[in-house]
Order: sequence, then structure tokens, then C-alpha cells
Amino acid sequence: MSIEKMSSEEIRSSGMNDDKLVDEHVRLNEIKHEPTKGFLQAPLIFVFVFGCLIFVCSIQLAHTTNDFALHPPDEIEELTPDEKEALRIERKFSSGEKIFAARCASCHQTNGLGIAGQYPPLAGSEWVTSDPGIITNIILKGLKGEIVVKGETYGTTAAINMAAVAINDSEIANVISYVRQAWGNNAEEIFEDEVASIRADSAEKQDQWTGDQIISMYPESFAK
Repeated sequence: MSIEKMSSEEIRSSGMNDDKLVDEHVRLNEIKHEPTKGFLQAPLIFVFVFGCLIFVCSIQLAHTTNDFALHPPDEIEELTPDEKEALRIERKFSSGEKIFAARCASCHQTNGLGIAGQYPPLAGSEWVTSDPGIITNIILKGLKGEIVVKGETYGTTAAINMAAVAINDSEIANVISYVRQAWGNNAEEIFEDEVASIRADSAEKQDQWTGDQIISMYPESFAK
């Protein structure tokens, strides 16, 4: 009987000495058993099928959860041309209102009424609602000296002269468009390219405009 089939008790009673036992173990270790046929086939098939399922489920999950984004974007609604234009104007006026609050409201006030005897009103003023070149030039270069607005005289002292406002053409277009529509004013907006053209025309001017210079440039706006 082979030692590999013998029990421990049988090995002890067989009378084999230690050397024979060692030799027998060496012989058994050298014997190569035939691998069990099909032993790994079933597990490998399960691994392959399971992997395919994970792959397919991952793709499906990615499509249904916006590539795993935590906060999927809202559905984009296509706007009509009129809606796009209304949105553009809304954004432009909103920007202009913010610029006015930061740059102009301390003098002309948030209600556009100005301060009596010091800073003229913008509400209902021909300096604002007539030719947009008037207020554009004033913002670009500033204004000094006396002017008459709605029958009241302003600019009687140098301390309240208006300095040029250091903002770009887009910001100027936005704030002018805002004040031409605010507080009951109803004048058309002005565009950035128009501001750029006026800036180029007055590029060589170094000092502030006077009221008389502005009136001479836009006589029809001040015709009684």
C-alpha cells in the first residue's frame, strides 16, 4: 500500500524507519497529479459575465445621472428672438443700474432727482433724454461751469464740477441706457460702438466740457 493511502496508525505499525519515510515523502512530492478538468472554467465564465454586467450598468447609470454630476443642469429652453432681446436689455439695464449706484448715485441720488442747488436731476432732463451724445461726452470728459436743468441753475461753484468717469465703453453704454429709461425717462438705449465713436472724436480734448460747449454741439436738443 502506498504511504499516501495509509493512516497515521498504519504508518507507525509498518515498521518504516525515518529514512524510508523521508524517501517516501520525497517520492510523493515528485508525483505530478493531473489537474482537475474544467475546474476553472465555470468560475472564469461567472467572472466574465459579472464584469460585462458591471460595464453595461455603469454606462446606463452615467447616461441617466448626467455623467455622475451631483447637480445636473436645468433643461435648456430655446428662447424666441423677442425673448432673447428682452433678456439682453434686462441684463444691460441691470448692469447700468449697478454702475449708477456705485458711480453716480451719491450726487444724483438713487431717485434721479439730484440735490437742489448742487447736483442736477437726471429724471426728466433734456441733458439725459435727448441726444445720447450729450451725456456720453459728459461722462467721458466731465463738465464744469453753470448749466440750467429744468429751469434751475447748477454748477455755480468749482467744487461741484463733474469729473470724467473712468469706465469703459460697455459700462458707459449700460449706465446711459439705464438712466435714459429710469424714473419715467423714455429714451432709446445707446450701444458700445456709439460710445467708442464719441470717445474717438473727443480723444484730443484734455479738459472738461462746459455747458455752452455741449449746447453748441447739440443745439437741436436744447431748442426751446
